[in-house]
Amino acid sequence: MLRRLRNMLFIYVCVTTCVLLVTALYITIFWPQVTLGVEILWQILLVSFLCSVINSIYPWREVGKRTMLFIYVLRYVVTNAIVLGCGIWFGWFYTNDLPMVLAMLFSIAVIFALVSVVAWKRGKQQAALMNERLQVYQQREEKV
Repeated sequence: MLRRLRNMLFIYVCVTTCVLLVTALYITIFWPQVTLGVEILWQILLVSFLCSVINSIYPWREVGKRTMLFIYVLRYVVTNAIVLGCGIWFGWFYTNDLPMVLAMLFSIAVIFALVSVVAWKRGKQQAALMNERLQVYQQREEKV
């Protein structure tokens, strides 16, 4: 349980950082003269949290490649729904402005891919470290 919470917090930090960078770029392109209030920060934190919760859900047991692909695609679809839904609600873009909508979709895809790669690499490193520690433990047990 603690490991899942740590993973979720790691994903949250990654997502929030990426969202802040993309938001700065998006605002520079589509809203260069806008004056923003503090509410944008709370909105970013909320959306990042919701996306982190969804993207930290994974099965408790080992599953097949098809199931993992399904889970991955489902996470991507739900992430899009969260960001686009909140974006409409918060007025981040106009639904009738195709370049804005496409920029949002592109941003979501880039952030999702980037965070997924970082999380995958981190998981791979953690697995290697656990295997190394297990091997050391087994060697100590053999000596006893």
